[in-house]
Amino acid sequence: MPHPLLPTERLQRLFRRRTCWMLAELAHALGYALISVRRFLNQIGYCRSYTHNGKWYTLREVPHFNHDGLWHHKDIGFSKQGSLTATLAYLVERSPTGFSARELALKLQHPCDAVLSILHKEGALDRVKAGGEFRYLSLAEPINRQQRQHLAAAFPPGSSTSLGPAVALVVLVEYIKHPQLDFEQLAAYLQEQRALAVAPDSIRQLFEEHDLKKTLKPRSENLQPDRCLPAEGRVGEFSRLPVCPTSARALPLGSEPVP
Repeated sequence: MPHPLLPTERLQRLFRRRTCWMLAELAHALGYALISVRRFLNQIGYCRSYTHNGKWYTLREVPHFNHDGLWHHKDIGFSKQGSLTATLAYLVERSPTGFSARELALKLQHPCDAVLSILHKEGALDRVKAGGEFRYLSLAEPINRQQRQHLAAAFPPGSSTSLGPAVALVVLVEYIKHPQLDFEQLAAYLQEQRALAVAPDSIRQLFEEHDLKKTLKPRSENLQPDRCLPAEGRVGEFSRLPVCPTSARALPLGSEPVP
């Protein structure tokens, strides 16, 4: 007669059936109390999400973390650092110019404003205003000094949201390379790939000052190029031509998939 499976073995089988589980779901499936399920999870090793208030669990060997130590399964985020607060502190410390709440929200795919504000009030992070938005910096003395120096170079005093010639040139070059990015995505790309802190409002002002229109690459089914642009025009370049309206409509969001 075969021996019954141990609770930890049954737990591993559940995770082979589904990548992420909530604690209450596991307790129900195993027939054990929550405190016992936590003990089983500790025995086999697990990761807990930094999104959804840490409600989701997966096995430790499942995530394939990126260079920021982040991994997502659908809309559930996991971090090598564990909690959201630990992840924010880690990312801020590694950035040459710190991060704004907007940049961190894009990177983590999760809103961070409230947590960052709490960390600043509790003295866990430094904060300065640059480029029209707050940027969060490390409190460690050597790192903080270097981050402030980089910010001073990127946002000279009295510059408001205007970009210097060198920064403006980089922005325009990267836009030409990646015309599909909107202003927020372009700002995040510059931070990620060029370690250049530029606020979306600064990019928007650059376009307005030079009377440039931001055109995105359209879907072929929504736009007829021969009706909207002259033969020599190309989508994605700077253009003073009016944007051709499309009949595209946003689709309603579907129901959230089961992890």
